[in-house]
Amino acid sequence: ERTSGLIALELRAAGCEVTEKLGQYDNPAMKPCGVVGIMKNGEGPKVLVRAEMDALPVEEQTGLPYASKVVTKNDEGREVHVMHACGHDTHMAAFIGTVRVLQKMKDHWHGTIIFLGQPAEEAGSGALGLLKAGLYDRFGKPDFALGFHDNAQLQTGRIGVTEGYT
Repeated sequence: ERTSGLIALELRAAGCEVTEKLGQYDNPAMKPCGVVGIMKNGEGPKVLVRAEMDALPVEEQTGLPYASKVVTKNDEGREVHVMHACGHDTHMAAFIGTVRVLQKMKDHWHGTIIFLGQPAEEAGSGALGLLKAGLYDRFGKPDFALGFHDNAQLQTGRIGVTEGYT
């Protein structure tokens, strides 16, 4: 919830039309936390740019001043520490950077960008919950969808590209 609110603030700051609390889940305990920002720039393709927003049940022990100290309840009702692990911090940082850069470079592209902050990726229910809530009905089906994941097996400074589902 908190992370999607921060993403929404960034999207608004970049001039996007923002929709928050998107999602429809079979589990009634799951709160809809999806966030969508629409950036329009004339005629052209519709491109979805997606980032994961999960906080995982991991206690951060780095000792860094910005280390997560957040505690929440898991599905069983137990209190657990959470942090944006598995590269989700990287996803959101790159996502916000992409939003900012594309807003500043509108003279270099045309079309509509659907920026999507996706919750519950690790649980496997986030994307389906967004579709059940009418993601494509409400915002249009994209011509292209872009997402990324970090991979510790790739050498630093390298980018791996996979076409299609991955």
